[in-house]
Amino acid sequence: MKPSLLPLLATLATAAAAAASPEISDDLAFNLGLLPRQTVNNLQVFTGALGGAAADAITQSDDPKAPFEVNGDTFNDFKTAANRACDNQHNACADLANNKTGKFTVGQCDQQSTQCKAAIDTATKTSFNALFSSTAEFDIFCDT
Repeated sequence: MKPSLLPLLATLATAAAAAASPEISDDLAFNLGLLPRQTVNNLQVFTGALGGAAADAITQSDDPKAPFEVNGDTFNDFKTAANRACDNQHNACADLANNKTGKFTVGQCDQQSTQCKAAIDTATKTSFNALFSSTAEFDIFCDT
């Protein structure tokens, strides 16, 4: 038995109607869009983790005007978000060094922070896949 496309069609119709409604904000219409397959969930490129303190993930927020999120804070561009992730990592690393939790110094955390920030300029993926608007027209073909 083939799976029914009716739930998908109902969802698309509801999303299109909601996006066309003047009472629905642009932000809500953004959230009703469709994402392409194989989306990137984390744009963080730096993998160093001195003392186990890794750089925060750079994920996609629900805010179309500030689509990058780091530890709950949102940013409108990749570079600012990545810098925050590096700064957060540096603070966590320095806390570990100051508490003598690891066998490293704050100076080594400083070096790691420099490496983290240098990695920002080498990132090849600095945006998330575009969201397809729910107001777009779709052709749906069904095999019977």
